[in-house]
Amino acid sequence: MKRNEMYTVEQGPDGFIRMCHLAMVLFGIAAWLTGDAADDYKKLTHVWFTAHGWIGMGFASSFLLYIAYCTFGPAKSRFSSWVPYTKERLLKVLEDVAGLLKFRLPDRLSHQGLAGLVQFFGVLVFTGIAATGALMFFLLEPGGKARGLVHSIKEVHEAGEILIPVYLSIHIGAVLLHSVTGRPVWRRIFFFKEEAPGNQLKAKRGFDESAAD
Repeated sequence: MKRNEMYTVEQGPDGFIRMCHLAMVLFGIAAWLTGDAADDYKKLTHVWFTAHGWIGMGFASSFLLYIAYCTFGPAKSRFSSWVPYTKERLLKVLEDVAGLLKFRLPDRLSHQGLAGLVQFFGVLVFTGIAATGALMFFLLEPGGKARGLVHSIKEVHEAGEILIPVYLSIHIGAVLLHSVTGRPVWRRIFFFKEEAPGNQLKAKRGFDESAAD
């Protein structure tokens, strides 16, 4: 897999988005780990359902803060600045797909082109999961099976068991591909500054020279 000759180095998302991202990752992992055990809602004693519900509300709260910030926050962080709904942005998506078919990685700013489409897909998935989870938290009465509207909400919520792995596979897979081809984009998420290939090469040369001495 090759990358475009141009290499764009940029600062990562601001601190608030990073903190929301970290909180969503932690709550999301905890919710996933307790998801199957939460089926004990059918019993009079439902410790795991209660735990899963509060963890889910933690995720929903973090996600709601993220949505609010990306709707009303700084212009560069708003959904309106990157969601691929304009002709120009959709053309970038098609260009990136065409490049991948030629085994060439896209090289754009964050959330531009195909990356923006994938990110928007993730936003839609997590919006559905958070919304249905919150509704179940308030509407589902433990001690019996879910019925009627609550059952339908539960079924939609459980679709996340398929959609979330799909999104994460694409998202994490793209990060790994960029990293192994010389662009460690993962550094921006953890408050590190992304290094250009030239800087990485200089660092490697310096290490080799010091080792030779």
